[in-house]
Amino acid sequence: MSQRREIGPGSLLWHYAGDHRMAFTGLSAGLLQLMHPAIGAGVAGHSDFFNDPWDRIIRSVPQIMGVIYDPDPEAVGRRVRDRHRHINGRDDRGRPYLALAPDTFWWAHATFQHAVEQLADRFDAHRLRPDEREELYRDGVEWYRRYGVSMRPVPPDRAAFGHVWDRVVAEDLELNRAAERAIDLALHPRGNVKFLPGWTRPLQPFVVTPVLRLCAIGGLPAPVRRRFAIPWRPDEEVQYRMLQLAIRELCRNLPARLRYGPTATHGYQARRRLERDAQLLVENGAA
Repeated sequence: MSQRREIGPGSLLWHYAGDHRMAFTGLSAGLLQLMHPAIGAGVAGHSDFFNDPWDRIIRSVPQIMGVIYDPDPEAVGRRVRDRHRHINGRDDRGRPYLALAPDTFWWAHATFQHAVEQLADRFDAHRLRPDEREELYRDGVEWYRRYGVSMRPVPPDRAAFGHVWDRVVAEDLELNRAAERAIDLALHPRGNVKFLPGWTRPLQPFVVTPVLRLCAIGGLPAPVRRRFAIPWRPDEEVQYRMLQLAIRELCRNLPARLRYGPTATHGYQARRRLERDAQLLVENGAA
């Protein structure tokens, strides 16, 4: 499981992870992270989450994407890992937590891996074949390996991942302070979403925040909504499915320059430069 796997521009992970549509699945991934007891406690105790809940997203996501797209992804992964070394303590119930505990760090990654797969399943016109789903999972395992954290909790294949995912959702997640705050923000959005462009501010109360709410709550596994009595009406499910259909059709022929975020775009550009340089070396050597 710790063996390296080559992932690059031809891989499914590269194809999906840096897509702007990750914004539609990333919010529920963030909620699922915060529901993990250790992650929720770490965020509450070691960040300004309650005063600036968007700051963690703004700071974290480009670095996490860099573990996929950066020319030296393992160096980025180690930097991300090392920023978590000091995050430890006890939660509100007195339970010790450690950000780099393998099961904790892996769950944070697992939610991102799930978000990538959910992008493909909900917001992309292409339907993943079983072999592609397995391939995407194995790409995600390589993504996790680059952090340099223990591989012990990593399930060996996509089927095993599904079993572990269902168990954590059913047994381990809880409504801690950080999760309650995030769900309240999703259900009752207030103020401007800082990571969005300024021109969206007049639209946010009428378009942006309702869409974010649909994606944050609708993207949660149904057992999580039931277990914690998170409100979700049948008409909201219809709206969420209509949104998925609209995004699938809108992005069906969208050019790559509009689909990908800055980290992914820079990654593609850097890889093309490396390939051109390699080709020049071959040609010069042949000459």
